[in-house]
Amino acid sequence: MKLGIVGKPQSGKTTLFNAASGRQEHVGDFSQAVHRAVIKVPDERLDKLAVIVKSPKVTHAEIEFLDAPGLTGHGRQAAPLEIGPELRQTDALILVADAFSPGAAPSRDIQDLLDEMLLTDQVLVEGSIARKEKHVKLTGDKTEAREMHLLHKVLETLEQQKQVIDLEWPDDDTRLLRGYMFLTQKPKLIALNIAEAELPQAGQWYQRFGHLVQAGRCDLTVVCARIEAELAVLAPEERQAFMTELGIAAPTVEHLIRKAYSLLGLISFITVEGPEMRAWPIKKGTHTLQAAGAVHSDIERGFIRAEVTACEDYLSYQTHAALKAAGKTRLEGKDYIVRDGDIIRFRFNV
Repeated sequence: MKLGIVGKPQSGKTTLFNAASGRQEHVGDFSQAVHRAVIKVPDERLDKLAVIVKSPKVTHAEIEFLDAPGLTGHGRQAAPLEIGPELRQTDALILVADAFSPGAAPSRDIQDLLDEMLLTDQVLVEGSIARKEKHVKLTGDKTEAREMHLLHKVLETLEQQKQVIDLEWPDDDTRLLRGYMFLTQKPKLIALNIAEAELPQAGQWYQRFGHLVQAGRCDLTVVCARIEAELAVLAPEERQAFMTELGIAAPTVEHLIRKAYSLLGLISFITVEGPEMRAWPIKKGTHTLQAAGAVHSDIERGFIRAEVTACEDYLSYQTHAALKAAGKTRLEGKDYIVRDGDIIRFRFNV
């Protein structure tokens, strides 16, 4: 799964990318460089479990972050842009808004970014409709005609200043439109990039912008990207000392990564096999059989049962004997819906 980081020039989007990835990419105005990094999803449950089961290898779930150029932040006044495939192929977007500089106007900047996405999608739809109208007249293709009808609905929505994500589609229609990869169809995480002096008032920023949060569509986080980027490159001892000095319990960017993970509709289940404990990312609502396939296709093919234990129970009882005695480990079939933090041991035969 991939997240794209966008923002106006000098909003701190590349600084935020560096904070999340631990990289030190050049920070400059209007940079056209594309930065990619695979980032571990922080999960303190794994760290606690590793102590109990004494796993020498702990593998976290991962997501990809993409810092890509594309948007100018000029809103509806922006010239029509050719958005690169890198940004369109992301599964969700992080919108970085400047809330740190003198005269910052994060509400305006957020709206400008959303308006520019609306404009960009509108230009894409209008061009697609024009091409398809010609093709349908020549061929009478019913699938193309249905797609064109859906595109007209999308265009009507965009012209009303609404995002494509606000539309409800049957699965068949969703598949027809999947290839367009509309920017306004992607879930969004708004990252308010505040100044260091504002860190004690982070809660007030959440209250001020909380109205933007919509379950599964838009979330909000508050971060000082400059401080987080500095923390990311420090040795563990220095990092802890710096956080203590700032009064920070944990890097805020970890909270951002977890929110991004959740926004993608992802949860983690955990396996302990041999020396490795590993978190596996799956979509919320995934059944056991598909979760088995995430580990290995042979496990899915030969699936028999899944031995499931809730992470909280494992942390409380700590041994297989105690868990079984308390009835906290159970066998589930292929239709069980996996829950976040489930520790699963698959029984299979191939």
